[in-house]
Amino acid sequence: MDFVLFKIAFRNLKQHKSKTLIIGLLVTVSIAILIIGSSFLTTINNGIEKNYVEKYTGSIFISPNKNKSPSLIFPSMEDGSSAVIDNFAEIQSQITKIDGIKDTTGQINSAGLMKFGENGTGFGIFLGVDSTDYQEMFPSGVNIIQGSFLKDGEEGIVISQYVLDMLNATSKEQVQVGDKLILSTINNSTGTKIREVTIRGVHQFDDSSIDVSLINFLDQENIRALNGILLNTEQSLNLNESEKEDLGVFDEGSLFSTDIDSLFSNDGILVDSQASANSVSNDQDFLDILGDTSERATLNELNDDAWSYMLIKVENTKNTDRMVVKLNDYFAENDLELTAYKWTDGAGMSAQLADVAGTIFYAILAIIAVVVVIVIMNTLVVSVSERTAEIGTMRAIGAKKSFIRNMIGMETLFITIVFGIIGCLLGVGVLAILSEIGLKASGMFMKILLGGDVFVPLISFASIIWSLIIISIISVIASLYPVALALRISPREAMSAH
Repeated sequence: MDFVLFKIAFRNLKQHKSKTLIIGLLVTVSIAILIIGSSFLTTINNGIEKNYVEKYTGSIFISPNKNKSPSLIFPSMEDGSSAVIDNFAEIQSQITKIDGIKDTTGQINSAGLMKFGENGTGFGIFLGVDSTDYQEMFPSGVNIIQGSFLKDGEEGIVISQYVLDMLNATSKEQVQVGDKLILSTINNSTGTKIREVTIRGVHQFDDSSIDVSLINFLDQENIRALNGILLNTEQSLNLNESEKEDLGVFDEGSLFSTDIDSLFSNDGILVDSQASANSVSNDQDFLDILGDTSERATLNELNDDAWSYMLIKVENTKNTDRMVVKLNDYFAENDLELTAYKWTDGAGMSAQLADVAGTIFYAILAIIAVVVVIVIMNTLVVSVSERTAEIGTMRAIGAKKSFIRNMIGMETLFITIVFGIIGCLLGVGVLAILSEIGLKASGMFMKILLGGDVFVPLISFASIIWSLIIISIISVIASLYPVALALRISPREAMSAH
């Protein structure tokens, strides 16, 4: 019976060659687009992931729960820069014992203004890192083109070529390695902070986006000071109001006041020199004038065991999602106020290009699917209407509705399989030609998007299978209405048709 059904379906397709070819062409083109599109999307995803995971972010990052908007590039403006992972070394030692963890390192994020000399100005992102750990974890991430990278315990900053060009464009003098920069930031703990640092080197990220190009590497002490990452605070020391008053006010606002007139008034700093000499003897200890600063020094002591984030590389990137769940379960079990995220959640706008590209691709597929369903449906409806007499006669000689349904379904399945295979061969052939030719990426954006200088699309066997499944589902949906029409045909209609 099945063989008879197959013969009838094949004969019907031969008799209606034009309609068969129309449907077959749609299936072929649709399959080819699905395979080529999914290959492009897979290549883009892999390229961006490789670029970021290997050079900037690692596979996973850990953030304190206080940080509601974690970002490995720009610091969180909502929560400031003060949210940190305390007791970092202890937590790091525990995490490295978890199976599947390859490497870890700490990172502190900040951003602020940069000033060189009288006129040179710029803006930069500051990353505080452990020099040795960071370079071991990202050996291809730091490309020094002038000077050197920060050494362990060395004060200074390694600026990006992009920031160097920015400073040079506004300065009368060319910025050189060894020059001084003034950095200024604002944080929630200590307000405005200003630090002077020495330029130790210039680096340039390969295939980087604008946000990544703004990254500068800063020594741990200076970035902790800029972010107000302190070991002790008024709250942690439980100071009462009297002790806070005794501590006094000591901030950059008072030190760098713009009220110039107050400095030169009769009541200001510049008073009669003879009166000053009489009131303060030359051999008086200057610290006696300031009073006891020990409590102030205690409050300004930096927390050397606190970091904004912990970056993690896993041994197998395919297990990244599973490892994120595993880490979060570990934090919950041990009452740690930490959350593990996949690298894409904090890698910035460029890393999210894959998601945007994916959304556009699936939107295009949805439009194509609707068009294919409509065309196949209309073609089958016309075919059924032309075969009213034939279907009615079959019903008259005893063919059941299930036979008619299976016949049209067999015809649709035959077209899908045959032309689907042709579409697969076409799609794979196009990808093979593109791989052989190699499309060169023009510009920084395309290099990031395509994962390198030359685009080599990846051919996925899974995408071929999924493409066949998707087009089969579309064909079945498109045949539902024509089948319903065919089942309504009665022997009487077949007689009247003659």
